[in-house]
Amino acid sequence: MRFPLFSWRQKLILTSLLCLVLPSVITLIITGIYTKDELRNKAVTKAGQSLEVAELYESNIMKDMINAFNSIQYDSEMITQLRIAWNKYKSDNTRSIDFFSFREVAKKLDRLTFFGGATYVTILLPNGLYFTNYSTYNNNLDFMYEESWIKDLATEPLNSTIWLGTQKNYVRSDAEKFPDLVTIVRTFQLHANSPNAYIILSKPEVQFRQIFAEYASDQIMMLLDEEGKIISHTNSDQIGQVFKEPVPQEDSYNVVNWNGHKYISVNHPLPYAGWSMRSLTPYESVTSKIGAIFNYVVILQIAFFLLFAIVLFYFLNQWTMPIMKLARTAIKVEKGFLEERSEVIGRDEVGHLGLAFDRMLDRFAEMIKQIEWEQSRKRIAELELLQAQVNPHFLFNTLNSIRLRAILKGEHEIGEIIGSLSTLLRMTINRNNEFVPLHEEVATVEHYMRLMNYRHSEGVVLSVNLASDTLLEAIPRFTLQPLVENAYLHGLRQKQGVISISSWKQANLLYIEIKDNGIGMMQEKMLEIKNGVSRSGIGLKNVSERLKIIYGEMFDMAMDSSPGEGLTITLIIPLNGKEESRHVSGHSGG
Repeated sequence: MRFPLFSWRQKLILTSLLCLVLPSVITLIITGIYTKDELRNKAVTKAGQSLEVAELYESNIMKDMINAFNSIQYDSEMITQLRIAWNKYKSDNTRSIDFFSFREVAKKLDRLTFFGGATYVTILLPNGLYFTNYSTYNNNLDFMYEESWIKDLATEPLNSTIWLGTQKNYVRSDAEKFPDLVTIVRTFQLHANSPNAYIILSKPEVQFRQIFAEYASDQIMMLLDEEGKIISHTNSDQIGQVFKEPVPQEDSYNVVNWNGHKYISVNHPLPYAGWSMRSLTPYESVTSKIGAIFNYVVILQIAFFLLFAIVLFYFLNQWTMPIMKLARTAIKVEKGFLEERSEVIGRDEVGHLGLAFDRMLDRFAEMIKQIEWEQSRKRIAELELLQAQVNPHFLFNTLNSIRLRAILKGEHEIGEIIGSLSTLLRMTINRNNEFVPLHEEVATVEHYMRLMNYRHSEGVVLSVNLASDTLLEAIPRFTLQPLVENAYLHGLRQKQGVISISSWKQANLLYIEIKDNGIGMMQEKMLEIKNGVSRSGIGLKNVSERLKIIYGEMFDMAMDSSPGEGLTITLIIPLNGKEESRHVSGHSGG
């Protein structure tokens, strides 16, 4: 038997080698299909898509700045305020002005909202009067009147908008945070033939740059002015440099050399000021994408290997599957799944082993059932023996006899106490029904209070106020007694006081409130009880956990207290939380 098996394995090895050679031949054919031009086109397409996203973002920022100019220049109320301020400034020989009188100008500037984040707005009026939306404390802006671009604007037509590009931050308080600003300026006049006034808008350069890293992590992206000067760049150190390579036309590309490296350059013009977006993709990263092809090769090899493994698995199963089934069954039986069977059949040795194994498990199952039946009968016998030792009915009858004899002798109070004890004992021993009507649960609490008052000789008053439509609503047995006991022992401290029980319905919920006028507690103490840290609240915690198990997340227990004001506990029980509880009515005691 060994020789044929070995011979078959040799054939299988030869077949597997053939299956491994074929994928290699196929991968060579696939590799020849891909060319550098195709890879380059993919890189250009990706760069174009990144530029489209970045262009939309940058255009929105620039459009927002233009709209801000218009909102200031064409706001008649703003212009009127500026005229009044300038006229007052000219007429005052001290060249001073009360800016508080023109706070409406500052408010309007502050209310301007901008796309992208922080924006600095400066209004330069003639003769040194200016307004800003930022603090000018320790930041004199008189130098702006001497800037070269101010002098250049004097020769430009009125209402001209000049895009200055990138400059150093002139707001000292933010210069460290935003070292570079992108600035545009517009000229206007307060009166006909009056000297030019200027609106200056500046945005941190980082607002233009942040989109580059988000959508072009594998590219170099920059914002250029019409002269090729870098306004914003993925690397902030390049700001201010000049990109000297020829600018490609829209939707085209060039292969350029810049800073000693070779790049694929893609350009998108912007609709403002002749600015443009430029994306540089490292040429080496494009050619290195040939590695992706080899990844495809690996995937194909894995696919062919899986096919080979399936064929091999099919043949091996013919001999090894029965033994594997026996092993899996043995493992499951070892873990406790005694109902598992191997179902291995056959005329050979493995088939006989599987049949014997299954018969052995069947025998074990029969023995376990026999043992469980014997243990069950044993527990029932022990329980019957215990019940026979002390018959509950004997206790009830005896207590009733004592109660009647006490009443006949005029001991009515003792008779009532014995009656309450008998009723409470019957409710405690009875297990016929887990749920009881609310009125029966409250009656049990009344018997309990009668016993506690008799035991401690205290006049604790139990006040009951149940809505008529809640009397027959069923709740779990002994839900209220632990809460009343907690109020009696810990709230009132076994002294005189009032414990009240109220109930009402609202929105398919049953509300039951247990309230005392005792010593109350601090909020920290209530948190300890809710979290199960305090030992004094074990009864409350047990009731809460029991009702959560029965009703789930729909149940809630609220606690409200303060020192000296007593404690109020409110149970919130869903009326449709337990189907069986909706059909309990009448007396359920035995």
